[in-house]
Amino acid sequence: MAHIWVREDSQWAVLPLNCALFSLQRRKALAHRSGLSPDWEKEIMLVRSGGPSDDSWILLAGAQADVRVNGIRLNPGIRSLRDCDEIRVAGSGLFCFSTECLAAVEPFAGSSADSFCPRCRQAMHPGHPSVKCPACGVWYHQSEDFPCWTYAETCALCPQATDMEAGYRWAPEEM
Repeated sequence: MAHIWVREDSQWAVLPLNCALFSLQRRKALAHRSGLSPDWEKEIMLVRSGGPSDDSWILLAGAQADVRVNGIRLNPGIRSLRDCDEIRVAGSGLFCFSTECLAAVEPFAGSSADSFCPRCRQAMHPGHPSVKCPACGVWYHQSEDFPCWTYAETCALCPQATDMEAGYRWAPEEM
């Protein structure tokens, strides 16, 4: 899930983007357009451009807003965000956008083709506890009987760490 890194009290905090609209000035999710103030065009917002599982986000800002993305002033007020973009909003601070997700155990949803765990090479079955590698997207078994994801230090197909408590690989640099 995409998230925003926010500078708070000289430390970075992570705010998940588990919504369709997010106000950078208010630093909170907005349920829907009716959650906007009457002068909503003054808001500097992140808008999800796809469905709930899509990490494509657009930054919207009014023409008068002083917003910079990676040091470049936002003109004409709209920009598709990319992983690790730095967003500076005059009067509201510094933000960093990230699409990195953490590994989590969840039921395997299944797929249109047969799926096999890259570690044990056995079939993946819908509903079984599994982990999707955050980096390459390959699914692994992860249960007491089949601890395939955590069996080795890294994913079998990429350098992603498999420690369930590893945290984010990328974070904004200290100022």
